[in-house]
Amino acid sequence: MLTIQNLKSKIAQSPYQAYVYSYPHKTAYRPISPPVYLPELWAQQDRQALFLYIHIPFCEMRCGFCNLFTTVSHNEDFMSQYVRTLQRQAQRMKTVLGDASFARFAIGGGTPTQLPIQHLETILNIAENTMGAKLQEIPISVEVSPETATEDKLKLLRSHAVDRVSIGIQSFIDSEVLATQRRQSSTQVEATLTRIKEMGFPTLNIDLIYGLPGQTVNSWLQSIQATLRFQPEEIYLYPLYVRSLTGLGRTDKEWDDIRLACYREGRSLLLSEGYTQVSMRMFVGV
Repeated sequence: MLTIQNLKSKIAQSPYQAYVYSYPHKTAYRPISPPVYLPELWAQQDRQALFLYIHIPFCEMRCGFCNLFTTVSHNEDFMSQYVRTLQRQAQRMKTVLGDASFARFAIGGGTPTQLPIQHLETILNIAENTMGAKLQEIPISVEVSPETATEDKLKLLRSHAVDRVSIGIQSFIDSEVLATQRRQSSTQVEATLTRIKEMGFPTLNIDLIYGLPGQTVNSWLQSIQATLRFQPEEIYLYPLYVRSLTGLGRTDKEWDDIRLACYREGRSLLLSEGYTQVSMRMFVGV
């Protein structure tokens, strides 16, 4: 169990090893005996403003810093089976929840737009027709990647009232991206961002990472400047976390710790450009 003392000790060793989510870590859970009957559990909860989340665990590649629940080993049949299973689970959960309503909806991953378009449409239909989420009335966020945010998939998302697209760019410097074991190019990224802006999504969120292999403060600021050309409504600045059992975690490289300098300079740049800081990572445009 992670105690406050242990957490303070980990932070003292390195503030960039991990970050704390607002929900319990998977290691905090234990078998429940006797089992809890879900309809009885949910009957005691307020079900009138729930957050519906659907997870799609597929990516075109695994980034060197990633330890999330996702896979690059998939094919059409595997994806079809996953979507069918998700449909069955949604039907069971709707039965459990009964008369519930949803205030927000998000599709994350993984990379949801890695799905073929017919499966992506099925996921949206599951949210609306099976779970009962009123997609035309609530905020909807979907994660995409430069390789998979094609015109037809973006049109589908927009037609289903998706109002926020979040894309992990990490860096506009090709050598820095390659060092994280991603294969995108800055040319591809710029084309994708242009396509997203032309679709008229109300909110574009761009994720950037500082502390990448080979990155300097100057190259980091170049990536932020490139990001600003697309006038995203949200920008997230993430420090690089080198976790064990990831691609970067398996290397023996000594990391040059410039992350604090990058954060300070990046924050100053965004504030000077009129962005408002909402949290350590999140900056919102005017």
